[in-house]
Amino acid sequence: MMELEPQIATQIVKNLKEIIHFEINLFDTTGTIIASTDEVRVGTSHSGALKAARMKETLTIEYDNQFEGARKGINLPVLFNDEVVAIIGITGEKAEVEPFGNIIKKMTEILIRENWVQITHFNQQLNYNNLISMLLSRTRDESLTAYLASILEIDLKKPRCVVTGFFEIDDHKQNGNHEDLTHIVDRRLNHYANSFYTVSNQMVTIIMEKLESTQLIFLLEALAKDITDRYHTPFVFGIGSCVDDYKGLAASSEEAKIAASWAKQDMTTQVKNFSDLNVEFILSAIDPEYIQRFVNHIFQNLNEGEIDTFDELLQVYTKHNGSISRGAEELFIHKNTFQNKLNRLHTLTGLNPRNMKDYVTLAIAFQLRKLPNVTGISGSTEVN
Repeated sequence: MMELEPQIATQIVKNLKEIIHFEINLFDTTGTIIASTDEVRVGTSHSGALKAARMKETLTIEYDNQFEGARKGINLPVLFNDEVVAIIGITGEKAEVEPFGNIIKKMTEILIRENWVQITHFNQQLNYNNLISMLLSRTRDESLTAYLASILEIDLKKPRCVVTGFFEIDDHKQNGNHEDLTHIVDRRLNHYANSFYTVSNQMVTIIMEKLESTQLIFLLEALAKDITDRYHTPFVFGIGSCVDDYKGLAASSEEAKIAASWAKQDMTTQVKNFSDLNVEFILSAIDPEYIQRFVNHIFQNLNEGEIDTFDELLQVYTKHNGSISRGAEELFIHKNTFQNKLNRLHTLTGLNPRNMKDYVTLAIAFQLRKLPNVTGISGSTEVN
């Protein structure tokens, strides 16, 4: 049988009193008051309410103490799935409170049902969270994984991939909350019965059913836009490889994280598929200490602001395949100014972006600088 939490019961009676302005009592099925707008009555027993529960009928109290602990008014059984789960009581003269009886009864039933839906959804999402944690662990408990999948009616043998998403700026301004993010994701994914997700620390992890690549990217781009519009901060997704069953999901998760990290650095997209990564995958595997030394060596004569400026310049230069005129047009500067900036980069680094070998070195250095473990430039460090 469903039992009401006292906190929920208290909220219900407060909401009801705002409507009818009479004292409201909510009893459990034993006749004990679990919530009341007259707080001194909480915890006391009421044999009239117990009788109403057993009879499943409205009981009118004609005068105080007609039943032990009772005050004049009416008591109505509250039903959930055709069972009495509580009794709602209105204190007052019969002629004054009776007209409100059925209205208050129905409103109480609606509020209880809404609360039940919320609790059920919360418990279900908690099971999804636990299942995802198990699926992505290299040392999972197979029996517990199978149990969670069974109660959620999930077939673990279906092909799926892992999608990881997070805010592009780690310390983004909070314009919403954790619950908002969950609702946004839920609205987009509720059409995909074989997919499920978890939201934690402003990160989204989706165990996504197999879709055509273009369909999946379209879905994630739409979801990224929804989240970005809500929080006013860019949100990016990485997609791991599709695997035949749950045993490959941990590896897919690692791939999704790598892809998301590169999406965070990419000016052109909010969604990155691991299968589309080339040199980025190799760069992600390099020892962070050597990456830091390499970046320090390349940019030893530049400050952080100059590096940011030249990074944007080289990205535009790359986007237009080395076209000075088109690059200058995108940045709204004269092509001579664009060329002068490239020359300045050459002077400060010793690497000429117009030379293919030097260009590759610069492009890699700018990419590596954005990796999570790379800190600010700390002066000259030779790379042996």
